[in-house]
Amino acid sequence: MTAARARRERRQTVLDRAAARLCTVVPGLDPTAATRFVERATVAHTLRRLETHLAEHPHALTCGSSDAPVAVQRLAGLLADAGHTTVVVPGCLRCGRLVLLPHLVDGGRVCDNCRRFYHRAPCGRCGHDRPIATHTDRGDPLCRSCIPRRREPCGTCGRVLRVQTRRADGAAVCPNCYRAPQRRCCRCEHTASTYAHTADGPICKSCYRRPLRRCGACGEQRRIDRRATATSPDICIRCRTRRLRSCTVCGTTYPAHPRAQHPVCLPCRDAGHILEPELIESPDRVRRRRDETGHDALITTLHAVIADPQRGIAAQLTVLDEVFRTVPNPEITRYWLRRRRGGAALLHQIALRAHDEPITHQLLDSVPHSAALPRLRDLFVHAGILPDRTDLIERIGPWLDEILERHPAHHGELVRPFAHWHVLRRARRRARNRPVTDSAAAYARSQISLALDFLSWLDEHDTTVTTATQADLDRWLDGGSRYRYFLANFITWATTHHRCTDLVVPNPHSGEPSHILTDDDRWAMLTRCLHDETLPLHVRVTGALVLLYGRTITSIAGLTTSDIIDTDIDAEAYLRIGNGTVPLPPALATLVHSLADDADGRAPFPRPGDTTRFLFPGRRIGKPTTPKVLARNLRTHGIDPRPAQHAARAAWAREIPAPIAADILGIHITTATAWAARTRRDWTHYLAIRTDTAGHTHDNPGKT
Repeated sequence: MTAARARRERRQTVLDRAAARLCTVVPGLDPTAATRFVERATVAHTLRRLETHLAEHPHALTCGSSDAPVAVQRLAGLLADAGHTTVVVPGCLRCGRLVLLPHLVDGGRVCDNCRRFYHRAPCGRCGHDRPIATHTDRGDPLCRSCIPRRREPCGTCGRVLRVQTRRADGAAVCPNCYRAPQRRCCRCEHTASTYAHTADGPICKSCYRRPLRRCGACGEQRRIDRRATATSPDICIRCRTRRLRSCTVCGTTYPAHPRAQHPVCLPCRDAGHILEPELIESPDRVRRRRDETGHDALITTLHAVIADPQRGIAAQLTVLDEVFRTVPNPEITRYWLRRRRGGAALLHQIALRAHDEPITHQLLDSVPHSAALPRLRDLFVHAGILPDRTDLIERIGPWLDEILERHPAHHGELVRPFAHWHVLRRARRRARNRPVTDSAAAYARSQISLALDFLSWLDEHDTTVTTATQADLDRWLDGGSRYRYFLANFITWATTHHRCTDLVVPNPHSGEPSHILTDDDRWAMLTRCLHDETLPLHVRVTGALVLLYGRTITSIAGLTTSDIIDTDIDAEAYLRIGNGTVPLPPALATLVHSLADDADGRAPFPRPGDTTRFLFPGRRIGKPTTPKVLARNLRTHGIDPRPAQHAARAAWAREIPAPIAADILGIHITTATAWAARTRRDWTHYLAIRTDTAGHTHDNPGKT
């Protein structure tokens, strides 16, 4: 008898023994079927492990324990699919899903998704306690964020960046050129990037809703904001903002109700430990009179904040009463004042000093900078206590002093004059003719940050800006993104003031638009913005203006109610954007008027007697929302502003000549000409028709 035949006979013996054990566990199963199930569930090296586990654990197939080999899990799944109801398929120890559990942890086995919650260690690079994704050559653990990404020339743009994915031909694709695959959403049936996969099919981000689960703090079925980890349960958005308190029974900390007299965590409540009374009313709460309105209670709280116990309210702050009587949500503002920290504490501090010195911008500048200071300054400007100033520009000075403290002295000797005499000087001169936006202030700060980054890089390579060569500058520019090319202003200034020589920052290559919506997708999104009532009103208006006229988010963010022009000649509506006006279709005009009517209720502090309101009021008092917030809202509901803007401009360039498109779209004639060149259309016939019909048109001051 050969060795191979002996091994086959031994394998047949083990197989028969495993099938016999299976027949004793599963009633009604004949030996032939049992042998077939065992053969399908095992391979050569797992058969003996299956037979040994069934011998040591006779109830492994009926108890549902996750602490079982993968072969036992496969066998249980095959038997359950065949209709054997006595067999229990083991589930994941953490999530309970009925999938293969290849990873053994303390207490049982877990699936691939849950393994990261148990396989945690301090990362060898960043030091944070995170799930470990891989190890270095020396054996040091690395989290997923610290894995070094491979860098290759991108097959689309040619730049050497990390590889995000690869095309079908094997070429690398960098993160800037990567576009998520587009699929049809199973709910809205629009083609968009897949955000999640559900039982019904792929779903886009605008249609996705987080599932309802039981919160581990309050016990209610709510949408979870922070998912469970190995040491903490699921937490909803309401409980995530509550402060941690110790459980009265077991002592563990958990997000407790703010008015709980005896906080008890959810596991102790499930065990029956409920202490009464659970909630009490604050003993220092001042109850409102029966005839007192919400604004009356707000004014009472305001006086308690700004009044001095001996001298009362300063005369400079008496105008705040009129401002606070116009807030649309007095209860929310009253809660902000009652907390007596942050902005309310700073307001109380300034109110006490107002008896001895006038409230000026210099007084607020002397206060330590905090997140509440700009909001309080906006409140004083809105109330007329302070004159308006370009605060976004003036705040760069203190920011510069703070950031230069962390750099060597020779950096400050070079960057400080560049910031004051070039960056801030140009920003203030530009502010005389146009409003200062967050983007303009961010651009000014980026000029200073880039200069400091370049000087730090030169220090690391043992050189200075005076001795640096063009090769050093090119090497620094090539080591980052296109953002580094904005260093050109600093290099030009340094060359003019003889701080460096023979250094030139080349103009970056401006490529063609990489992603443009198709006409079908553009019209589908536009129809959705005009008629889908489930979308927020401000998202519908913003998306329609971008998809229809290709306007930038920055030009849309500053629109006011006075920019809406209603004409009596043809009963049409127009919208003034920038230096021109655009006609509004009836459906869009209805949305814009509805947004204007709702502007008062969305402004945090509407100005009394002022008929002009921002269509998109922001959280800052008297300021519109930032373009970044509008763009984020559009992306949240499945509308990417940049491809939508490109598609609208391409459509207009195909329909009308470049000079007219430049007026309607609010772009430079060079940009309009470039879009016309991309569409490649001859306008000779159009101009001839326009010349013939020029005498039959009527002038309308509202049209472009």
